[in-house]
Amino acid sequence: MDILAGLKDKLRFIERHYTTASNPFRETKRKIEDGEAPFEPPPFDPDTATDFDPPFLEEWQEADESLNIEGQAALKLVHSAFHDYLLWFVKLRGVELTAKGKNWLERYKKHFHDVYGIDFEQGPVPLDDLEEVNLARNDAEHSGDPFGMTRRQSGEHQLRFPAGLFVDEIDKQVAQSSKDAWPGRINVTDDAVKEAIRRVETFCEWLDSQRPY
Repeated sequence: MDILAGLKDKLRFIERHYTTASNPFRETKRKIEDGEAPFEPPPFDPDTATDFDPPFLEEWQEADESLNIEGQAALKLVHSAFHDYLLWFVKLRGVELTAKGKNWLERYKKHFHDVYGIDFEQGPVPLDDLEEVNLARNDAEHSGDPFGMTRRQSGEHQLRFPAGLFVDEIDKQVAQSSKDAWPGRINVTDDAVKEAIRRVETFCEWLDSQRPY
C-alpha cells in the first residue's frame, strides 16, 4: 500500500477543490476593487453624501470572509490528510500506538522515535511549523463565537505564534504595537493554504524515506 501516493492524491485534490471553491469570492473582491459590473460605484456627490464608506463594502467583506472560510476548510483537509498518513504508517507496521502526549502529533512523535527510531526533529520541516498547522486547524474548528464566523487563536497558539502564518495581517500589526496579549483572528489565505500543503507534503516525503519496509 503506497500511503505516500495516497497522501499526494489527497493534497492535489485539496489544491484543485480550494481553487475552484474560492475563485468566485476572489473574483467578487476584484470586481468591487476595480469597479467592474455589477459593482460600478455610483457617482459621488459631496453635497448629498452621508455615508463615506467605500461602495459595496458589505459585499466585499462578505466575499473576504467567504474566502477565509474556504481557506479554513482546506486547512482542515490538509490536517486530516497528514493525520491519516501517520495513522496508516502505524497500522501497516502493526505496532499499536500507545505513546502519551499532550496532543496527537506529540504522541506520534514519541511512537515513531521509540518504535522505529525516527526522530521528527531531524525532518526537513521544523516541528514548530507542523504544530502551527495543528493549532490553526484546532482554532478554526473549535474557537470563537459559536454563532459567528470569526475564529481566533487559542492561548497556546497566540503565545507561540503571535504573528503566525494563519493570523490576520491587521491583528498582527495590532499585536506587535501593543504590550497586551492579543489573540489574532484566524485568516487562512491562499498563500497559507499552499504553505500548509508544502509543509505536510515535504515532511511526509522525508518520513516515507525513513519507513522500515
